[in-house]
Amino acid sequence: MIRFLRENIVCDIFLILGILSWIITVGAYISGKKSGRYVSGLPAVGGIMVAIGFLTSSAKYLAFLGLLDPALFYLIFKVVPECIKYEHDIRKWIPPADFEGGRTISYSGYNKCYEEVRTPVGDTGSYKTNRIIRYVIISLDGGYELLELEYKDHVFRRSRCESVKECRLRASSKAVWKECER
Repeated sequence: MIRFLRENIVCDIFLILGILSWIITVGAYISGKKSGRYVSGLPAVGGIMVAIGFLTSSAKYLAFLGLLDPALFYLIFKVVPECIKYEHDIRKWIPPADFEGGRTISYSGYNKCYEEVRTPVGDTGSYKTNRIIRYVIISLDGGYELLELEYKDHVFRRSRCESVKECRLRASSKAVWKECER
């Protein structure tokens, strides 16, 4: 055992990093359970480090031990499919016929970020970044409004316009518009 450790210094370094990552992940999980909030660790990093470590050694067959990391299975079978489903659902989103008190006229396709708007947080000198990911044009009281939507369709800003064309000019030039078929 000691001879193996002396001959495989790179493996030792990766094993130490992997074990520390496992400890951090388990500690974060326990801390999250106690506090009732989500606390992120380093999921799957420990298992990957252990696998790389043994792949750099003379005992390559022990690399399968890195695959025994439960966070790796969680990442592969839970997190990745949820991310794919979320991206699929958000791309095929169609606003309701009546949106935010007005009739939906037109909307833009989903974009991870059309623009970023920084808003001050109190008198602290810090800012919150709001990402505009979608636009919706609604007909309201004889005029039109351009709604700038953030994550989870939260309306960040409303702009009053005289025409649909004016709303589209105020939006990002990258916006690809879709008409509502209602």
